[in-house]
Amino acid sequence: LRRLYNEHVQSTVIRFQTHLPVYSLRAAAGKWGDQMPVEEEPEGDEGWMEVPEDLRLTKDMFIARVVGRSMEPVIPDGSLCVFRANVVGSRQGKRLLVENFEQSEAGGQRYTVKRYFSKKDPSKDSEWTHIVVRFEPLNPEFDAWEITEGHQCRVLAEFIRVLE
Repeated sequence: LRRLYNEHVQSTVIRFQTHLPVYSLRAAAGKWGDQMPVEEEPEGDEGWMEVPEDLRLTKDMFIARVVGRSMEPVIPDGSLCVFRANVVGSRQGKRLLVENFEQSEAGGQRYTVKRYFSKKDPSKDSEWTHIVVRFEPLNPEFDAWEITEGHQCRVLAEFIRVLE
């Protein structure tokens, strides 16, 4: 029904109310994805996708494709997914979009989506430091992996849902 609606009904793009921006990045549901430049701002209304009415939108949300099977069954291979940037509070156990810029070459980034767990150094008073960050898949066919202190990566966004 949604496919037929999209084919035959021309909707008006109301940014961050009915539509979200679609970014060109592809996040791996494995280790790090291929290096790629990311288009940060879609041009015109073509880079915007209508989302279900039950999704409460905010200006820090976007859509990106997730490739690979390690986050199945929640995130099937090739899914378009909604993410919310500016993750607040504890990240423990959340499904996160993470950028690895340590392995990047000129203009390219690498991304993954995984469940996030970290161990922090309790000896630091005011500033916390990660000793190790563990990325866990949902699919038991895949192994978890870790990065240690000094690895250059950052959390970009939290997974919200898969778009049908």
